[in-house]
Amino acid sequence: MTTLSLGWDLDVTQGEGWLIIRPRPHGPQTLELVPLADEILKLLEWCWANRVILVLDGLDLLTSFVVGQFVKLHKNLERQGGILRLCGVKPQHRQALERVGLTMCLPIYDDVRDAVMGSFPCKPR
Repeated sequence: MTTLSLGWDLDVTQGEGWLIIRPRPHGPQTLELVPLADEILKLLEWCWANRVILVLDGLDLLTSFVVGQFVKLHKNLERQGGILRLCGVKPQHRQALERVGLTMCLPIYDDVRDAVMGSFPCKPR
């Protein structure tokens, strides 16, 4: 399902009890002006979900405003007993988040599968 907000395209899928969202900004102004967290929180209310994986491979620029939106989303989800995980983060963005210590509250995984599993190893079948 693709949802459109004022400045973001949100490609949304559900799986394994998670809402998997791939946000894509319409343009550079989106990264500074359009509150991504509010759009995702509205979507979560509609979907009755509180576990979110943001797939950020479509995000070329990581601004402080967008990082603030991630923190806002994390805090809202945490208050509701939910979880936010990131994946598809570009190496330079990962380094920036690590430098400012945000990877403690915004865990980063290599891909959606790893984000769903968290730090649990796969069990053999």
